[in-house]
Amino acid sequence: MHRAHLTTGFVLLLVVVAGCTGPASESGGPATPTETPAETPTPTPASTLDSYPDGWSESGVEDAQAARDAHYRAVLAGPSATIEYRSRVIESENNTGSDTTLQMALDTETQRLLADIDGRDTHREAYFADGRLSRWDVVNRTVVSESQTEFRLVAQSIDRGVLISHLLLYQLEQNGTVRYEGATARRYEVTGVHPNTLSNAYGAASSGEGHIVVGPNGRILELETTVTYERATVRYRYAHTRLGETTVSAPDWRS
Repeated sequence: MHRAHLTTGFVLLLVVVAGCTGPASESGGPATPTETPAETPTPTPASTLDSYPDGWSESGVEDAQAARDAHYRAVLAGPSATIEYRSRVIESENNTGSDTTLQMALDTETQRLLADIDGRDTHREAYFADGRLSRWDVVNRTVVSESQTEFRLVAQSIDRGVLISHLLLYQLEQNGTVRYEGATARRYEVTGVHPNTLSNAYGAASSGEGHIVVGPNGRILELETTVTYERATVRYRYAHTRLGETTVSAPDWRS
């Protein structure tokens, strides 16, 4: 069975969390309709470096779904964070693909979120507070939708497509520990990509390099990788910074 890797598979906030059609895919066609994220699994005690978070082992990801669930349990438990994702095409055949960026401030204490999502066909901002999700079209300077939902659903919808694709992509090997944002975390080196991994835009993946940093409770703190596909070479960065120091204020267009 082929591993489907959606290299910029943003569910994000470009869609209503309740389940409308998503943004265009990298290949330019319609994306798969979005479903409401599943219930957050019951929290479990935080792991220590003497034990691995759910879904992880010395050799990397053992269960991608369990690893993703552990990540979101940790994110929703706090502290606040500034989250950045970027996929950058550094070499391509016939101008294949495009860059995609996400910058988001997530405050778990006040349950507020502010995100800027710049993709191939759209540039949107999204703001969540007091149970309401609002989306702003940056180019046309207009609010395109508002809906009632829950913080935990919005927080999980933002990058779940991105994370699951990366968790399924890499062959990993643990390489000791590092200090990240004042805490000790595991570092994994990318030793390759899994066979038969496919990207909708770029074709089969042939090689990869880089690293992933995972906190003791399973929070994916940093991912910096470069992947070579049939039709492009793409550089990825995903990081959580300013842990416990991030605050969220209403944007001008919302206030």
